Amino acid sequence: MPLLPLRQHLVRVIVGIVVLLGATLLAPARSVAQETGTLVVTVTAQQTGVSLPYAVVALPERTVERFTDAGGRATIIALPSGRYEIAVRRIGFAPYRGQVVIEAGIVTTAAITLAQIPVQLTGMTVRPREVCTKPGMPDRARDPAVYDVVELLRENADQFRLLTSQYPFRYATQRVLAALADSAVLVQAVDTLVAESKSLGGYRPGRVVRDRRGAGGRTETTMAIPVLSDIAAPSFIANHCFHFGGIVTEGAETWVRLEVRAADKLRSPDVHGTFFLDSATAQLRRMELEMSRPDRLPRRLQGIRTVAVATTFREITPGLSLVDRVCAINWQKPFQGRGRSHPVELQQLTAYRFEVAPPDAPIVSAYDTPAWRPRTQVPLGLLWCDGVGTTS
Repeated sequence: MPLLPLRQHLVRVIVGIVVLLGATLLAPARSVAQETGTLVVTVTAQQTGVSLPYAVVALPERTVERFTDAGGRATIIALPSGRYEIAVRRIGFAPYRGQVVIEAGIVTTAAITLAQIPVQLTGMTVRPREVCTKPGMPDRARDPAVYDVVELLRENADQFRLLTSQYPFRYATQRVLAALADSAVLVQAVDTLVAESKSLGGYRPGRVVRDRRGAGGRTETTMAIPVLSDIAAPSFIANHCFHFGGIVTEGAETWVRLEVRAADKLRSPDVHGTFFLDSATAQLRRMELEMSRPDRLPRRLQGIRTVAVATTFREITPGLSLVDRVCAINWQKPFQGRGRSHPVELQQLTAYRFEVAPPDAPIVSAYDTPAWRPRTQVPLGLLWCDGVGTTS
């Protein structure tokens, strides 16, 4: 989970099987292959018959999850004989649940079709921002279209969770520390951060602002920004309200805007959010988070009006994305009627390397980044988060 030290004049972001074989000396050796079987699952779209890559095939009682490859195929080996519940889900499609029977020494095949969930673009009511008094999933009977969009958001989050847990990777980002003032950005420092995917996540309701021991033993207040995998957590859903925020056109794509508000019962800072999903693929394209209840910040931080973070995503292969760019701004309150500079931090993905790559994805890639230089001034238009948090 990225951490933002909440200082008045500076922003910091830190982005962000064991098989047991036992036998007595007198027991004859037994062949594992003779006692176990293999499951091969193929997943296709019901409407078109097209293979679905990066569907998640799960055997819940075995706590096994696998991505399908470009041909919609997933293979699970060394399964003890028996009957298993199987669950298959994919972003943009209704989930499937059923059963399979595994026989020793046999390859069991299962052909599963998923029905696409159409993203409704008409008939949904755009509601203004309002207090969240009844958090949790939308009522499916009363508001089915919004319920479906929230489910699609959760599928995006769950896919990211599986990616980071089953296919760990290291990634490098270019970090830029800057200050925003008078419609221009003054670059102060540029460096590179290297982190691991397993360090991401850890949302706790109403606990996004925390104290930690900083350099020199000083206490430092940070804002722990929820990452995408946190959005699927029951604790996040149970403490936020969801409603339709309208339609946005971005290039050739049409995005559905989902507004998320922190529950009013949370009496300490949490996050509000806006999520933009592509109506054609249901993939998350952009995520905007903003601190709720900044009035509950410690007295020494009362000069902060809000903290806003915008995140965009990069497809590394069709159907699978990583965080590409993060932009965070500590918006400051005016002081004695005068404007103040606002600390800014930018991060942009420069490279990643998987320990073991997901199906059909490059194991390593590198990307070009802008040539930011310290002590230079750049136009405000180069920021991708300058409008986030300005209407709080």
